[in-house]
Amino acid sequence: MKNAIRMKQYERAIVDFVAKEDGCFFILSHDNTFLKMVRTTLNKELVIGTDRIRTLAEEAHVLRELKTPAFKDKRVVLLVERLLNNRNTLPFIKDLKTLFPEMYIVVLTAEVERQVLILLHEIGVGNFITKPVSMATLIEKIAFTIKPQGKIGQYIDRAKAYLEKGKYEEATAIADKILEMKPGSAAALMIKGDAFKATGDLDAAGSAYEEAHDGATLYLEPLKKLAELYKESGDMEKQLEYLEKLDRLSPLNVERKIAMGEIHMESGNAEKATELFEQAVENARKEAMSMIEEVKRSIAEKCIESAPDLSEKFFRSILDSKAGGLKKSDIETFNRLGMALRRQGRWKDAIGEYEQALKINPKDENLYFNVAIAYSEGRDHKKAVENVEKALQQNPDLCLLSSVLCFNIAVMYSNAGQRSKAITYLKKTLEVDPDHQGAKKLLSAM
Repeated sequence: MKNAIRMKQYERAIVDFVAKEDGCFFILSHDNTFLKMVRTTLNKELVIGTDRIRTLAEEAHVLRELKTPAFKDKRVVLLVERLLNNRNTLPFIKDLKTLFPEMYIVVLTAEVERQVLILLHEIGVGNFITKPVSMATLIEKIAFTIKPQGKIGQYIDRAKAYLEKGKYEEATAIADKILEMKPGSAAALMIKGDAFKATGDLDAAGSAYEEAHDGATLYLEPLKKLAELYKESGDMEKQLEYLEKLDRLSPLNVERKIAMGEIHMESGNAEKATELFEQAVENARKEAMSMIEEVKRSIAEKCIESAPDLSEKFFRSILDSKAGGLKKSDIETFNRLGMALRRQGRWKDAIGEYEQALKINPKDENLYFNVAIAYSEGRDHKKAVENVEKALQQNPDLCLLSSVLCFNIAVMYSNAGQRSKAITYLKKTLEVDPDHQGAKKLLSAM
């Protein structure tokens, strides 16, 4: 019941964004499945007119549409692929946020490392969507991007609007009200800092930013404001101090590495400057490698059903490029490689890949389940149930995730001759999906 009420609130936030704030949606993607789902969600589910929805194929098309009379003065939510035409869209997003700072940007991405997400957030990305995504999750993500849920979020939006209009006393008054409701609120302190800075009280601004940072040490904005403040006042030492703090939190920012190097160069520390410049180049190389990995992954996924041998080649290439530096984030690649091998009937080879992944994370229930499926395909039913039970040890509620998964567990127990356990999981399947015909049929037969 509560989930249904929350979902209605999210839907209302999006509808109100269109009706009351003149909002519209741009989707920059070549993923036809995702484009269809977005159009269905916005147009059919939320009854938003097609004139408020634009699906686009090129970055230039976004800029062109934004300049037309139809969209020139509208509030825009842009859903954009992190990788488009085998190119990273990071530079395009940076330019957009410079030209249209009020634009809401949601990046569509595969699973990526936390540091990459921090960098995207730092340049102005409001939210992230990992595909594939459900309609409910899409609605929730968009709602949270355009409208913070709750009273404090609404106050913050109002205070920011006052700042934009130059009404600094009003913005400060609302910030104080937020601080009464939530002492130490970093967002409220940032508003006060911006108001003080705009009126020339740089000491008060610095104090507010410092307090915001002290209360939320992983929040990048106060540190960025402090670095800017000391740059404007000509205090390179303090500027460098805050740039270094930012760099520890978000180490992939190439421009910041260069800025730090410049300060060291001006201070006569050529050795440290050179080190930072080399790190900037290395970060740029890593970003390029990340882009190449996403291209390989995209190709591998497209081939997994029709050409699993080709899919295998590209998944292996991703893993080989890691050169011994495999992480938990690579487990999904092992899973998909195993799938490509099983599509070729090479279930033993698939098990070998899953076992490599289990060395990275020996508590991953999904890997044990995939090993069980592979053994089942090889008709080694004893080994199949052994690995099912390892999966269930890690997550006893695994079968509740989906009726298909639960039914597969039941079938594996049935194939291994463990009738009572098979019946137990057939009943669990019907608890998850009362209309599951396969479970009904097998249960009746047993």
